[in-house]
Formats: sequence, C-alpha cells, structure tokens
Amino acid sequence: MSSARSTKVLILTIGNGINVLINFLTLPYLVRTLSYLNYGSYGQVLMILGLIQGVFTFNLNQVANIYFSDKKYESKEVFSTLIRITLLLSVLGSVFMIIAIPVVELIFSNELIPRLLLLSVLNLFSQIPIPILISVLIYFGRVKHTTAILIFSNIFKVAVMFCSIKFFDSVELMMIGLSITSLIQVILLFFSVPKEVRKLNFYNKPLAGKFFKMATPLAVSSLIEKSLFYIDGIMISAMLGTTAYAFYRAGAIEVPFIATLYGAVSTIVMPEVARYFADRNYKEIVKLKSSAISTTVFFVYPVLIYLLFFSYPLVSFYLSEKYINSVLVFSIFNLSLLIRINDYQDVLIVSGNSRFIFKSVVFTTILNLILNYVLIKLFGVEGSAMAFIICLVIFAGLLTWKSIRIMNCKFTDLFDLQLIIKISIVSVALVLIVYALHIYFFKGVWFIIFVAPVYALIVFIAGVKMNLLHPALLENLKLRFEKIKRLLKWA
Repeated sequence: MSSARSTKVLILTIGNGINVLINFLTLPYLVRTLSYLNYGSYGQVLMILGLIQGVFTFNLNQVANIYFSDKKYESKEVFSTLIRITLLLSVLGSVFMIIAIPVVELIFSNELIPRLLLLSVLNLFSQIPIPILISVLIYFGRVKHTTAILIFSNIFKVAVMFCSIKFFDSVELMMIGLSITSLIQVILLFFSVPKEVRKLNFYNKPLAGKFFKMATPLAVSSLIEKSLFYIDGIMISAMLGTTAYAFYRAGAIEVPFIATLYGAVSTIVMPEVARYFADRNYKEIVKLKSSAISTTVFFVYPVLIYLLFFSYPLVSFYLSEKYINSVLVFSIFNLSLLIRINDYQDVLIVSGNSRFIFKSVVFTTILNLILNYVLIKLFGVEGSAMAFIICLVIFAGLLTWKSIRIMNCKFTDLFDLQLIIKISIVSVALVLIVYALHIYFFKGVWFIIFVAPVYALIVFIAGVKMNLLHPALLENLKLRFEKIKRLLKWA
C-alpha cells in the first residue's frame, strides 16, 4: 500500500480500535450488572437495529464512490441526491421497525422487546445514514475527522449507558441515551463533509435511478446477507430463549483493534479499487488487494492464535464465572478472523456482478438456516457459532473464485500462502512457549495478560527480520517512529 493509504488505514484502524476497545471494556460491566433477561433483550434490540439498518442503508455506501469517481457528475450533485435518498430510506426503515414490533415480540417471546424497540426508533433513523456519510468522508480524505467523531460519540455513549444503569437502573433510559448519541453522531458526520460538496438543493432524478439500479440487487443481497450474520441470534432466541441468546451474545465478541483492521482496510481500499477498475487496470487492483490482505494477516493471525490458546482463562476472567458457557462460543466465533482478511465483494460490486453476490448470498443463507437448525439441536449455542463459520468460509470462497476470474489472476496472486504459513508458524511457536510457562510455572491469568504485549512485540520484530511485513507499511511505520523520536527529543 502507498504511504498515504497506509496512513489512512492506520488512523482509521486506531480510531475504530479505540471504539471497539471502549465497547469491549463496557461489556464486563453490562454482563455483571444486568440480568440475563435485560442483557439478552438489549442484545436482541441491537440485533434487530443492525438488521434493519443494513437493509435500509441499501448498500449506497458502497455504490456512492463509483459516482463520485464519475467525471460526468459534480460531487455536490452526487452528494445532494444521495442524502435525499438516504433521508427517505431512514423514514421508511423507522416505519418498518414500528410495524414489525408485534412480530418480533411473538418470535422472541420477550415482553421487554416492544418498549425497547419503540425507544430505539430515533436510533435507527440516525444509524441508516451513518455508513453512507462515513464512506463519503473517507472518499474526500476526511479520515481524521471521521475517526475523531466516532471516538467522541462512543465515549459519550458509554457515559450514557453507565449513568442509566448505575444511577437509574433502567434499560429503557439506556436505549434513549443510545438514540441521542446516534443523532449527535450523524449531525457531526454530516457537517464534516467538505462545504463545497455539502449541498442539499440538487436532485438528479436519472442519477437517483442509477443509484437504485446498481444498489437494488446489492440491497436485496444485503437483506439476505444480513440474515446470514443474524440468523444465529434470531434462531437461538426463537429456539432456546433470551437467556441462551445472552450467553451467545456475550461470547460472540470480536477482538479490539484486530477485528476493526479488516473494516478499516476495506473502507480505504474500496475507492481505490473503483478508480483502478474504471481504468481497467486489473494488475494494480491485484497488487493493491494482495498488499492489503498481507498487511491484515500480519496483524490479525498472531493475535487470533494467542487468543485461541488462552480463550478459557481470558474469557472466563473477562466475563466472570456467570458467563462461563460463553467461552467456547468465543473461540468458535473468532475463527471468522481467519477469513476476514479481505473485502470479498469490492471487485464484484465495481464490475457490476452484484447478481452473483445475490446468488451466493441466497445459497449460503439457505445453508445457514439448515445448519443452524441442525447444529443448535445437537450442540446448543455452540452449534450456531459453528454454522456461522462454515457458511462464512463457503461465502468467501464463492466470491473469491468469481473475483479471480474477473481479474484473470490466480488465488496465490491475492493470498500469499507462504507469508501466511510463515506468520502462523512463528506465532504458534511463540505461543507454545508462553503456554508451557503458563502451565508449569505461572498459572494465573495475569501472566497471560502481561505477556501478551511482549509476545506481540516479538512477533513484530520477527516479522521485520523475516521480511513478513509489507515494505510500504514498514516504511510508513519507520517514518512515524522517526517523527515520534524527534517530538520526544524536542520535548
């Protein structure tokens, strides 16, 4: 990746990582303070919001960059048309959720759901435009603005959640606070768009038609794809109840910084893929994606391997003995990080192959439904996590196969298997040493926590010595380190 692109990825990753870390540190308080019913209900409401938001965002955050790159349209015209459409979708999504409340209550058999969903209507209305605005801001290079807003709003959200539970013992008040936070976030994001672009007095009807024409197959796919990621929670809630879902949600957590790296890389790379594809420069797309994948692997795999070895002591310490049943769910669920090293849809979207995405999503979702039903019956909440991983692997495999055909390249052009194997071997070897020390000499969980940064540093040094780190990123990190050294020297 280029230096500028690496810098953007680094900033966005740190920002998103801080946000996830904030939520990660909030979770132990929630699971210890709330009852199984309240925590499970809170999770169910967020699941419903995420599903509806994903549908009514209509994948406009992905197709918008294509038209910003099109020289036939002025940026202000594209933005104004885009936002007008988005506001309409926000209204439709909010109305849809209100109408769907009785159905959700019936499926989940949870009397708290109607009240909590009604209190979350404003939250949904604000959440629908957020991915679109973030995509626009990234396109126009406002990465720092975006990161600062996300961090500020997350800190505010945590403060609201803490006060609602600590001083008022009210899940309802917490939902109101989350709605206010989302509204503040969307307002700040909107006013961070460059002034010359931030117009609302244009509406290009043919352009709006093109938005919908390109986005409609993706939106239908999104509906089914979102169900792919939410089927587990829905089926657990329906088959095993709210308490079982509380165990599942507590365990189905992603690792701070590491999980967000994938999203950050994808967000930065997508506009570049759109530009290269417009020029039919497939070789640059392959180089770009290979670099992004290798960088993601280098940072993700070592941490994942460490957590898989020490999942039981870490998760039981993190969630308390109250959620000991969530440990295995955590281990299974985080196997998804093995796959989440690439945006598997970007090439298909910019090449107009959204129909293939749709067919793949339909197939995978049907398979997911079947696997969830069978595996939940056999293994409970762990079975649902297994179904999710199996379907994720199949879905990624199908999209990768199609992308390779479009770019006329090989699998190994995108995925450096030698690099992946080397990183995995180095990580496993170091983890085995830590594991042996833990078993025979230092049995406490604090040893695992304190040794983790040392392990990460050794992996990083080994990666540099063995040339496992991408040269562009390494050069960028060196420049950053030199700036820090000069700053410390000056201070």
